[in-house]
Amino acid sequence: MDGQEIISSQSEGTKGMILVCVLGFLAILALLGTTAFLMTTTEMKIGKNFKYGERAFYSALAGCEEARARLRGDSPHPINAPSPGDSRWRAYIGTAPHAKDEGYDASISLHARYDSLCSDFDYTVEIRSQTDASGNVLYWGDAHGDGSPKRNTAVGENIYLVRGGDASGGLRKLVEIETTRVPPLSVPAALYAELTVCVQGANTYVNGEDNCGSDDLPGIVVTGGAGPVTTASLPVITGVGGTNPNVTYGGNDLDIQRIVDSFKGSADFIYAVNAASQGPTDVPGPGDGWGQPAPGATIQDPSSCTDNHIVYYGTGATYVRLYGGVKGCGFLLVEGDLEIDGDFAWYGPIVVTGSVLFTGGGDKQITGAMLTGGAAVVGGAGGDTSIVYCTEAIEGQTKGLPLLILSWKEVT
Repeated sequence: MDGQEIISSQSEGTKGMILVCVLGFLAILALLGTTAFLMTTTEMKIGKNFKYGERAFYSALAGCEEARARLRGDSPHPINAPSPGDSRWRAYIGTAPHAKDEGYDASISLHARYDSLCSDFDYTVEIRSQTDASGNVLYWGDAHGDGSPKRNTAVGENIYLVRGGDASGGLRKLVEIETTRVPPLSVPAALYAELTVCVQGANTYVNGEDNCGSDDLPGIVVTGGAGPVTTASLPVITGVGGTNPNVTYGGNDLDIQRIVDSFKGSADFIYAVNAASQGPTDVPGPGDGWGQPAPGATIQDPSSCTDNHIVYYGTGATYVRLYGGVKGCGFLLVEGDLEIDGDFAWYGPIVVTGSVLFTGGGDKQITGAMLTGGAAVVGGAGGDTSIVYCTEAIEGQTKGLPLLILSWKEVT
């Protein structure tokens, strides 16, 4: 074999190796392309399923929120609960076919169905009264009269079990919450105190008789560890259930701090002060507009008001002094001491973790109740003073609050 034949043979061998390499490279590219295609397709399916799952989840959650909104006492589109104390009662939000799939039966008088207010979602919601293991309907309320609502089977607001579901893209999601209206504040008397009480002035009135209903209470209740209730200049203390002059000793010890904590998170007026004095035009403060109580025929008659606010003062363990004609409607919550100086008008409950002191002249009229975790000095020289118990002034303050969520879970 001469040199030219050797070179030709090597060239053909090289061409063969190149062909093999090219074919192998093409095979690798095909494999990588196939793998990339499969991975992309899988990722797209995963992304699509995730999107459908998220859509279904948030749709189910939106259904629960619609139920909460429509169960509020002041809802413009209320869900009526004619038999919320009956464990067989059901309400459904959604289309008739979907509600039927969840158990709705139009022939059952205890079943009701409502069209959804949100057409952008396709959720279905079932609402029922929550029950315990024995089938007893559960309530959220103050069964022990200590100011702390708990689950019980006797008093308070219904606990509702709300199940919101959706199946976007074939992926079903179900969210379940326990929710309840905020129960009215537990009030044992027109005036409640945990330390000494002094009521003074012939034109001072503390009245526990219900001037807005039939839930009569003692004029004054003090706890077992409180000091005596003293009077000066023949004030008028009326009510039921107490000894003359309608004072009850040894009452249940309310957790005043917990009461304040439970409502201050919903406050629409929040103030942090330190040994502050504020008048009716001070901003931030009473000048922000807390409502205007309409006075009754006399100072001994209950006032009225259409406003419902929650006003919270955090004083840093000091005090706030309200003077010169401060007015408001709703909850007045004070962490610390409260001094009321001069004219004052309030419709609703006043809850103070420290002590309360009435000073100066002027007329002071409170319709609702006053609860203090310290001492109370009520009345004084000059002007008329009254604390008048009124169920409407107490119960009306919680009707418009968002429903509480007691528990929450994603079922599927």
